[in-house]
Amino acid sequence: MNPQDETVPAVLEERRSQRSGTDVEESKISVGVSVAAEDSCEALEVDTLGIPYDENPEPGGVLPDAARSVGGVSGITAPSHYIPLNQVCVPAPALSVLNEEVISTTVVDREHPASDDDRRATARNSLRAGLAAQESGAFDSAAALFSLGRKQLGGDGWEVDGETMLKLCSEGAHASYTIDDFDTMNQLIDEVLGRDTSVQEKFRVYEVKMLVEQTLGNYHKSIELGFDVRRQLGLPTLKDRPASVLSIMIGYAKTSRALGNRTAEELANLPTLTDERIIMGQRMLELLEISCYQAQPKMFPLLIFLMVRTSLEHGINASSCDAFAGLGILLCGGFGNPKRGLEMARAAELILEKPGMNRIKSRTIFVCEGLIRHWTEPLRSTLDPLLGGYKIGLE
Repeated sequence: MNPQDETVPAVLEERRSQRSGTDVEESKISVGVSVAAEDSCEALEVDTLGIPYDENPEPGGVLPDAARSVGGVSGITAPSHYIPLNQVCVPAPALSVLNEEVISTTVVDREHPASDDDRRATARNSLRAGLAAQESGAFDSAAALFSLGRKQLGGDGWEVDGETMLKLCSEGAHASYTIDDFDTMNQLIDEVLGRDTSVQEKFRVYEVKMLVEQTLGNYHKSIELGFDVRRQLGLPTLKDRPASVLSIMIGYAKTSRALGNRTAEELANLPTLTDERIIMGQRMLELLEISCYQAQPKMFPLLIFLMVRTSLEHGINASSCDAFAGLGILLCGGFGNPKRGLEMARAAELILEKPGMNRIKSRTIFVCEGLIRHWTEPLRSTLDPLLGGYKIGLE
């Protein structure tokens, strides 16, 4: 959720007042209306999808400063026709009552310094409330609550309650990253990484740091960091260089042999992955996929093969959805076996139905429907599931 979104209603209201009394109907784009008529569009600027800007858009229109339209352009009909998406409304998290309750019960009386036990209790309350806010998508509130918790523990918070302080800093770094507060995020990352603790305790901030490097387009730095974390975890890793065709074929042969003829149902019924070290390693591979797809695409298959074999050996978790869906992409395209690729997509979808898979749902639906299913089924059949995955991602 972008904090700038909250300013949109105010901007629209201001623009409405500026344009009151003028005839704006000719410049509006209504849902489902063609914009092919050149005469009505020549005088208007258009966005990246060729849709004329509208100062006061209805569903399907765009603001002048919008980077992209909320709709899409049909390559089948003509680029001059607008194909609208259904309007998606996501209710704002109702966390004000929770925040007021937590803050009212956790603020420290400055005239009467709290005991260590009181500081621990109030900081843990703030941590719980911050996690609840973060889970609901209220990242601004979450960041404020994590900051409150750190203040409640005080300057010697690491000595008073190191475990809670670690979580407040780690989750605070993630919340700050989400709301684009990079100064606070970097401060918290440096604070955690500067501690003499294990890689497992630092893992959350390593995860955030990788996301930051990807956001900034520093994909090779992200790859280097991901491999370094896996080495610290004592797990096999690769080198940041293009993979040869021979190494890809060897990896494919090993993975196919380990996979055998297992069906989607058999893969989804594999034991649950419980080893924390392996879980962290799989998450690193999951993030590395994104960077390698952009900067080192020939390494992408090797990461997928490693994730699949790890899932077969140690059990499945959310990262396994990426593993089997990624294998489905490779089977459909590079290895010319779309039927088996669809079976891997079905395995990912079945795993997705298990508890604790929320974070990976939107992405898995996009991969399965947008990159795999169209090889064997009509493209139109993917539209409703893709819209469903889009809604899940917003929520």
